[in-house]
Amino acid sequence: MSEAALAPASSALADALAIARYHIVLVAMTACVVFGWLMTGRYLPLVALVVGLDWFLINLMNRITDIDEDLKNGIRGTERVARQKRLLTVGSVVLMGGSFVATHLVWPGLTPFRIAVQVIGLAYNYNIVPTLRGFSRLKEIYFLKNFGSSVLFVLTCFVYPLVTSPGARVMPWSGIVCLALFFVPFELTYEILYDMRDLEGDRQEGIPTYPVVHGPHRARQIIDGLLVGAAGILVAGIVAGAIGLREGLMLVAPATQLAFYRPRYRRGLTSHDCIVLTHLGTAQLVFYLVGTTIWQRAGMPANVFL
Repeated sequence: MSEAALAPASSALADALAIARYHIVLVAMTACVVFGWLMTGRYLPLVALVVGLDWFLINLMNRITDIDEDLKNGIRGTERVARQKRLLTVGSVVLMGGSFVATHLVWPGLTPFRIAVQVIGLAYNYNIVPTLRGFSRLKEIYFLKNFGSSVLFVLTCFVYPLVTSPGARVMPWSGIVCLALFFVPFELTYEILYDMRDLEGDRQEGIPTYPVVHGPHRARQIIDGLLVGAAGILVAGIVAGAIGLREGLMLVAPATQLAFYRPRYRRGLTSHDCIVLTHLGTAQLVFYLVGTTIWQRAGMPANVFL
């Protein structure tokens, strides 16, 4: 096939990956496998596929509803979404309905939590949230915009594995709570960094992100505070005995986040930076899972508690 023929196909694939926000789907699926293994002692690839599907649907609906904003921010694939908005909307509804039937047959206990995830996703993307000024989107409500996303990650990466593996829990609830409390502020740093990238478009659309409301400098301070807070939660969990040194290895994640984003913040964050940062998170999760598994299979202690 000639280079001229390959170019449109390559462009279409790149647009499709951007529209699906595959980097977010991938990191959510990987986090589900890692935290699922820590909590249940099992690898849960099928559950991770459901997580990937739910995040794909949420991201796709977000792309459909944010066309104007994404055009202003120069987000790849937006023109294609605008041209196929109706088809993508119908396809999302059909895929969601069919997947609910399929997963309910296998894990009926998962259905209420999948409904909760998709309702939060709908509330994030559509004007269905009642406020004093009428109906709005979570995306247009200060604080809830970012916090809602972190709740989705906790549901899909912590609750889904536990619900689909009843009786398999090997980690005490104190440890699970500690990891979830660590994950929330750490995940919020991703949200704010993406908002920094989208600052101009969000400002024009009136989206009350931290960078829009407080300015980039204050938003950077919030990110640093969240990273320190996330690390502090892990340290407190280790000292209290809720988690061991195995989970404490996740302290590398906030340190890596800080080292990666600071120089890029100074010269201006780009879409590529945010995607690479997300892939870096996925890579760390994979390295953690592989490394700890090899360690354990080599006959070394599974964990060490202070």
